[in-house]
Formats: sequence, C-alpha cells, structure tokens
Amino acid sequence: MVLNKIREKIRPIINCIGKYFSKTGFPAWFWTIFGIIFALVAMSFYMQKNFLNAFLGGLFYLLSGFMDVVDGAVANYTRTVSKMGSFIDSTADRIAEIIVFFGIMVGGWAPPDIIFLGITFSLLVSYVRAKAESLNIEIKGRGWGERAERMIVLSVLSMLGQPYYGIVIVSALAVVTFIQRCIIIMGALK
Repeated sequence: MVLNKIREKIRPIINCIGKYFSKTGFPAWFWTIFGIIFALVAMSFYMQKNFLNAFLGGLFYLLSGFMDVVDGAVANYTRTVSKMGSFIDSTADRIAEIIVFFGIMVGGWAPPDIIFLGITFSLLVSYVRAKAESLNIEIKGRGWGERAERMIVLSVLSMLGQPYYGIVIVSALAVVTFIQRCIIIMGALK
C-alpha cells in the first residue's frame, strides 16, 4: 500500500532503471530469472543460523525484489509488456517467496507454524488479488502489506539480525492484508 503510493513519484527513477538495464540487451524475463537466483542465494544463507547469514539472506532477498523492479522496468522501456510476461513475473514472485520462506524454516529462524502462517497468507494475498481482477475488481494497492512491503520488512529485519521478528511482522501483515482485501471484494460484489 505504502510503496504503491510512492511508485508514481519515483516513476522517473524506474524509467532510468529500465533504460540502463535495457542497454545490456537482455530481455525482461532474464532479469526475472535473476530474481529467482537471488532468492535461491538468500535461501542458502537463511539455511544456516548466524548473524552474517541473516544479513546476507536479507540482502539477497532485497536484491531479488530489486530484480522484480528491473524486469518490469525493462519490459516497459522496451515496450515488450505482455500477458505472458505478466504471468511469468507473478509466478516467479511466488516461487521466490516460497524459496526464501523455506530457507528460513530450514535454518530454524522461527517456529514452523509461524513460517507456515506467513507463507500461506502471503500466497493468499496474491491469490485474492488475482481472483478480484478476474471479477473486474481493482485491488492493487489495497491493504497494509503487499509483497513489496513484506519483502522489505523481512529483508531489513534480517539484515539487522532479527529475521524472527521479520517473519512475525510479515505473517501479521499478510493476515491483515488478506482480511482487508476479502472485505473490499465482498463489498464490491454485493
């Protein structure tokens, strides 16, 4: 919600990112794959429980999120936005989330029930948005904790050595956002 509100204000920066990364000649999907690779690296660090690994896990998860900005910026700049690209991007985002949560679970950073709650409701937030869009209900930017906010919270708290609190906050944000979106959608369907 918060980041969506500032997205238009930073649009010129995003356009510059698209222009810069487009000069490499690599298409948007290449950067999407890089996002998954960074998520895998984050997972490998999270799988080992110590401060340095928490920091590096958070850093690489943040880089994974940055690649999500890059792939969209490149697609917009090169005018190659497509339904296929949108599908691949959204699917890759979910895969990256699952990969990172798996690493956190294996590393024992938080109890499995909290991690399960966090990933389940993170996926449900995305599902509810997709279902709303199929019903012609605009839900983008609605709710306290969209993916970008959740990713930043977990990354920053991990880099501060507190992935446990990151998971707890992300789980709470995901639950609240899911409920908010359900209320909005049900209200729109009345």
